[in-house]
Amino acid sequence: MVRPTSRDATSRRQPWLDPATRRTALATLITIPANLLLLIVLASLWHHMPVAPAKTFEPNFESSFHEPYETPVEEMTLAFTTPETPIGLPLEPDVQAFPTLLPDAAEIFAVTPGDPVVTLEIPALPPGDKPAAVASQSSHSPQSTVPSAAQMLTATDLKVGGGYEGRLTAAARDRLAGARGGSPASERAVQLGLAWLAAHQRSDGGWSFDLKGTPCAGQCSHAGTHQSTTAATALALLAYLGAGQTHRSGEYQTVVDRGLEYLCSRIVPSSRGADLQEGTMYAQGLATLALCEAYALTSDRELQKPAQQAIDFIVNVQHPLGGWRYFPGQPGDTTVLGWQLMALQSGKLAGLQIPEYTVPRAHEFLDRVQGEQGATYGYQTSGDQATPSAVGLLCRMYHGWPRSDERLKLGIERLAARGPDLHDLYFTYYATQALHHFDGPQWEAWNKRLRDRLVALQVKEGHEAGSWYTPDYHTVSGGRLCDTALAVMILEVYYRHMPLYGYRGIEDFW
Repeated sequence: MVRPTSRDATSRRQPWLDPATRRTALATLITIPANLLLLIVLASLWHHMPVAPAKTFEPNFESSFHEPYETPVEEMTLAFTTPETPIGLPLEPDVQAFPTLLPDAAEIFAVTPGDPVVTLEIPALPPGDKPAAVASQSSHSPQSTVPSAAQMLTATDLKVGGGYEGRLTAAARDRLAGARGGSPASERAVQLGLAWLAAHQRSDGGWSFDLKGTPCAGQCSHAGTHQSTTAATALALLAYLGAGQTHRSGEYQTVVDRGLEYLCSRIVPSSRGADLQEGTMYAQGLATLALCEAYALTSDRELQKPAQQAIDFIVNVQHPLGGWRYFPGQPGDTTVLGWQLMALQSGKLAGLQIPEYTVPRAHEFLDRVQGEQGATYGYQTSGDQATPSAVGLLCRMYHGWPRSDERLKLGIERLAARGPDLHDLYFTYYATQALHHFDGPQWEAWNKRLRDRLVALQVKEGHEAGSWYTPDYHTVSGGRLCDTALAVMILEVYYRHMPLYGYRGIEDFW
């Protein structure tokens, strides 16, 4: 056996000393720093690359509700559906589908009994204090001297009036009716209308459009079909309140008292306030308006809480884009919005609390549906439709547009050119108020075309005597009761609200 030389033994023990191995090792040592340098460069580039944000659902609006939905935000979905339209007060088709907030649907139709009511806290009135509207009217109490019509109607450009002073006494109503275009015949028509409404009050104190549960027993034709008793009761009460008839004064104290008790009994407590919808936000606006007017006129402390909570509900279900529609969570339409704003105006007159953002947000909705920079209005989109234009202009007047505003002047000219429509009492109701507040030749011509013709349409004999019914597609489901209440309020226009651009009856809230 041959023993290896020293070099052969070393070579077997250290094979990396072989020239080929050394070359491979050297190449590896050279590439390691290069690879490390490459990794550093890549890491630096990755660090500075823009990273796309995580795709999470974030609503692009702020909720106006007092408390958040129980459903977490990330689980909410917006579905573009056109909700079923309730059969009821003025109906017009959607012009486009709007998103409906699905988590709200359960609360619309099924409110958990006993759900705590969250309201805006209002301080208790000290003994002897009155709501703002009543305090401003104290000089016109039955024991006071009624100011002359000239004093009441001092013209101004700014919105300063709109209060209830003109209804408080028979003397005030007579003077204003004489000064503003009323007549003995129009006043008799109002009294006959109130008598018909009293004869059709239900045994439980409420009213219903279908006239069931009343002494009528089917004797009146053209009964309505809408099932909201809160809307029917509110309309009847507003007719009485417009003539200064309250549960504390007047010829119909018992009638009004029972009606108010019925309205309060129909409140469904909810976390958003006093729910009086019975299927439609029209009813919420009407019922809230009636409660606020009754409270403002009488200072009855028992009405303060339900009136405030009804206001709270309107505030809390306002859509983030400013509107209201048939159900809470819908983006809105001009006619439903009109009743809510009238209720808020009455609540303000009564000294109730309304957040500062609510009314401006509603006018942002009107901005989106206006035409000709505010002279005309559409139902859900910009346009020039009769009833939305009348509603929109009246709301702008209450919001403080001066009488000299060119948009308002053009809008009034457009309404005057349309003329009163006795086959559309809903339009005529709003347009008559707008023309009356604006005053001038347009109002005189409007009243001349309207007053006596409306009086002539009132039924004069039989069981229906004192009522009205016109084939009005807006109010067909409200039937004879709805038309009668609207007609009475139209004929009360001379004193129901003080002229907005006249006698300073209330503080200029808006």
